[in-house]
Amino acid sequence: MKARFLFLAATVLGVTLAPAVHADEALATALEKVSKDQIAAFNREDAAATMGYAYRKSPAYDETRAALGSLFSEADAKAEQVSFQYVGHDDEFAVARVKVKVTAPGAEGFDDNIVDTITVFHQEDGRWKVWDTYVLGSQFVE
Repeated sequence: MKARFLFLAATVLGVTLAPAVHADEALATALEKVSKDQIAAFNREDAAATMGYAYRKSPAYDETRAALGSLFSEADAKAEQVSFQYVGHDDEFAVARVKVKVTAPGAEGFDDNIVDTITVFHQEDGRWKVWDTYVLGSQFVE
């Protein structure tokens, strides 16, 4: 009887959790696309497109926009997403852990590195955008 109850409970939980898991997978895929598309815009040195993936009222929007111009003119930096791990969401924000490798061959004073971040996403006009990024750490690479 106990085994039958556990089987029934597992079946019910599996049925009720399946839509939530599928929804989370779809959200994770959408967020990762935002991250990769923003990196692609950065690699094209397209400041407007790069900022198009950022939430306009985010805490770091103006500071980030201002820094992009000098970054593009001072170094030929390229970025690549090393990993993306969806963490979760609530009714307003979604969170992922994102690692990005940034290189700038020949740029004086710049060390190639991998930055490990917690990236917070928020919807703006029905589209997911980067709200803010919090650096967990970084490591230099050769």
